[in-house]
Amino acid sequence: MTPDSASALLQPLLEQARQCAQTGAGVEAAALYGRILAQAPDHAEALDFMGLQALAAGHVPQSIAYFERALATQPQNAATWKNLALAQAALGKFDEALKALDRALELAPLFPAAWLNKGAILEQSGEEEKALGAYLQALGQAEQTGMEQQGNVAPPRVTALLQRARAITRDARKRWIYRALEPLRDAHGDEALARVDRCIESHFSASPERPQQRLHYPTFLYFPGLPERGWFDRADFPWLEKIETHTNEIRQELGSVLGGDEGFRPFVEIPRDLSGAEYWREVNQSPNWNAFFFYRDGERHEENCRRCPVTAAALDSIPISRVAEHSPEAFFSVLKPGVHIPIHTGVVNVRLVTHLPLVIPPDCGIRVNGEARGWNEGECIVFDDTFEHEAWNGSDTTRVVLIFDIWNPRLTEVEQQAMKIVIEGFSGFRHAYEG
Repeated sequence: MTPDSASALLQPLLEQARQCAQTGAGVEAAALYGRILAQAPDHAEALDFMGLQALAAGHVPQSIAYFERALATQPQNAATWKNLALAQAALGKFDEALKALDRALELAPLFPAAWLNKGAILEQSGEEEKALGAYLQALGQAEQTGMEQQGNVAPPRVTALLQRARAITRDARKRWIYRALEPLRDAHGDEALARVDRCIESHFSASPERPQQRLHYPTFLYFPGLPERGWFDRADFPWLEKIETHTNEIRQELGSVLGGDEGFRPFVEIPRDLSGAEYWREVNQSPNWNAFFFYRDGERHEENCRRCPVTAAALDSIPISRVAEHSPEAFFSVLKPGVHIPIHTGVVNVRLVTHLPLVIPPDCGIRVNGEARGWNEGECIVFDDTFEHEAWNGSDTTRVVLIFDIWNPRLTEVEQQAMKIVIEGFSGFRHAYEG
C-alpha cells in the first residue's frame, strides 16, 4: 500500500476525530486518534492530540513522549513545540520549556498563545521584567489577530492567560507613570496633581469615568473635570492674533508648495485590509484629503519647515502642545472639491485643535458636537476634537486650513506638564518592554 492510499484510508477516521475534538467529545476523539496511531504510529496530528490528553490527565512524562514523537515527524510544527513547552513546564523544567517556546516562535513569530505561555513561565521563574515583555507581545498579537473578536472563543487556558497578561501589564504601566510623575509631585504637591491622579486612576480602572455629553468620545485618554465643550471661545486664546497677523504670508507660502505634490501625503493612511478602512474609503490613501506636515506625531518635518519659513516660525512662536511622539500635529490640510471627511473623534481631551483658514470657498463647513460652523479666512477657530466632528467641501475648488494642536486652557501649567509626562509615559513604557 502506498503512503497516499494509506492516507486516503485514514481520512474518514481523521475527519471524525477532528469533529469530536472540536465539539468537546474528548473520549471519542481519543479513541479515534488511537485507531489512527494503530495504523500509522508516526501520525503527527494524532500524537499531538494524545499528548494533550495525557497532559490534561496529569500524565506529563507520557505527554512529553507523544510530543517528541510528533516533532520527530513534523519538526516545523510550532503548535507542537508550544505543547511540549507546557509539558516541560509542568515538570518544573522551565529552561527547557522556554527553549521549546523560542523554537515555536522562530517557526511562527505571530503566535500570541506562545507569547502568553512564555510570559507565564517567565513569571513562574521569577523573571518578572522579561515576563512583562512577553505579555505585551502577546496582547499586541492577540489584538492584531483578532483572537477574541467577533465571536472567536479562545481555549480556557488562553483566556485566563490573556486576563493575567492584561492585569500584569496594566499594573506595571500604572506604576511606571506614577514613578515618572514623582519629581513633579515633589515640586508641587499632591493637590496640584489631584485631577491628574483622577485621570490616571480612571484610565486604569475596571469602570473608568466617561464623558457626560452624548457625542464626546476620547479614543485614548479622558481627563475628567474639564468643561465639556465642543467649541471654544477666542477669548480663551489672546495669542491667536499673533499667528493671524501672518495669514497673508502663510497663504503665499501655501501657494508656493501647493502647485506640486512634493511634501504632501494623504492624511489618512490605513491599510485597506484592516478593519475600519472602508469607513475612510473616500479619503484613505488618497489626495482627496492631503496634508503638508510641519509636525507629525511630535516630529518636526525639517524640509517642509525650510520651504515655508514664515509658517514654521509662526507655529514655533505660539504655545502649541509638545508631547514626544504625539504632538504637535501641524499641517496644511487640503480638502479637494466635493469631498467629505466622515465623523470621527480624537484621542485625548487635554489637547484642542486650531484651524487658521487660508483658502475657503463657499459651501464648506465643519460640524463639532452637532453644531456646524464655517470658516472666515484669517480668523482662527478652536475646538475639542474628542467630540464627534466632520468637515466637507461642497464647492468646486480646493479648501485649505492650517491645523495645529494646543493645550486645553482649563488645565493648569502644572497639569500640562503632568499630562505631557503621563502621555509620554505610555510610549516610554512600550519602548522599554516591547523592545
